[in-house]
Amino acid sequence: MKAASPHIENRFQLLEQQLHIKEDELNSLLQITQAINSNISSHGLLKLYEDILIKQIGVNRIAVFVEIDEWICTNALGITIEEATAFAKNTLSMFKQLTNLEQIRHPLAAQFKVVVPVYHKNCPLAFTFLSDVDSTKDFTLDEKLNFIQTVSNIIAVAIENKRLFRAQVNQKLMKSELQMAGQMQTMLIPDKLPDDERMSFSGYYSPHQEVGGDFYDYIELNDHESIFCIGDISGKGVAAALLMANFQASVRSYSDQQPSLNTLLEHLNSRVNEITRGEKYITLFLAKFNFTTRQFEYVNAGHNPAILLYDGEMKFLDQGCTILGMFEKLPYVNVQSMKLEKEFIAFCYTDGLTDIENDKNQSLKIEDIISILKDNHKLAPNEITNQIVAFLNAFKGNRLTNDDISMLTCKIY
Repeated sequence: MKAASPHIENRFQLLEQQLHIKEDELNSLLQITQAINSNISSHGLLKLYEDILIKQIGVNRIAVFVEIDEWICTNALGITIEEATAFAKNTLSMFKQLTNLEQIRHPLAAQFKVVVPVYHKNCPLAFTFLSDVDSTKDFTLDEKLNFIQTVSNIIAVAIENKRLFRAQVNQKLMKSELQMAGQMQTMLIPDKLPDDERMSFSGYYSPHQEVGGDFYDYIELNDHESIFCIGDISGKGVAAALLMANFQASVRSYSDQQPSLNTLLEHLNSRVNEITRGEKYITLFLAKFNFTTRQFEYVNAGHNPAILLYDGEMKFLDQGCTILGMFEKLPYVNVQSMKLEKEFIAFCYTDGLTDIENDKNQSLKIEDIISILKDNHKLAPNEITNQIVAFLNAFKGNRLTNDDISMLTCKIY
């Protein structure tokens, strides 16, 4: 039998070597796939990526940048993370595609040969800087770069999917916690208000988010005196809701001691300062009525003026003191007192009501609410509230609200 020529034998050896290289590539890709399916950590994936680049490509200098809140160097070989960050971090945005740093004479060419970016829908996911990426007799430069780019894309997308999954889980957890907080807060809003021959109340509460910082309450002090109030905590969300719950408990606790309104407001202001240390504020309208003497007292602590309808006249209840929590000690407290012998209506609300806008960016006017109150003053408070809510829905149309909305309508017969 005739022996194979040296040329054919060399060709056969070359094909065999290339086959081994392709097998190694497939094994590397299989290893990555198995790692992803095993839900290996992002750190583990990056370490596997580094090992493949070292063993498969033969590089001895690597710097991998991944965005975790900000762009950070997660892996570095042949260079410290600090050095890589100093060299490359501020240049990442300029690389839109695989780039040979030597060909463009980039300053980083002294440290690295190529940079491999990974993008998804024009959004960068990762950047890999490599040195010693050269062609060999078995493996051309283009082949090496194609393999690097393939592996880089798989690793970067896997890490991004992990990040998105964590974000989705955190979002679901937060939503669940907000829903629970919202349910707890709803329990604090009185679901049953007085409705008898002496008085009738109606409340309305619509948080902007799952939880909010508005509240209203009714407190019976004794057989002939009662307190009602409405308040608004600065801010939104869980923090505001927690402060609201604590403040509402304080209002009830101090009210049970039946101090004067001056003393009550001073206690509440001190309590707000203790809780928030000057970082949050509370506006409050608080009123007390004596059914025997028919004496009506109120204090407005920087809140939207309540509206009093009495004997055919309308009056804004805007006197009182500053916002609670703004000063360690209230500079003044002006308790207002008046005798209301006849039937009257007191309408209280938070600023979310007047912040409502329609599709034409027009804000709701309190004069519109006053007209509704005057036109419907003979109705029961719950019917008045229904009239106002219907007007609000018609006014805003499809426009979303910007803030929590609370209303408390009180009629004393």
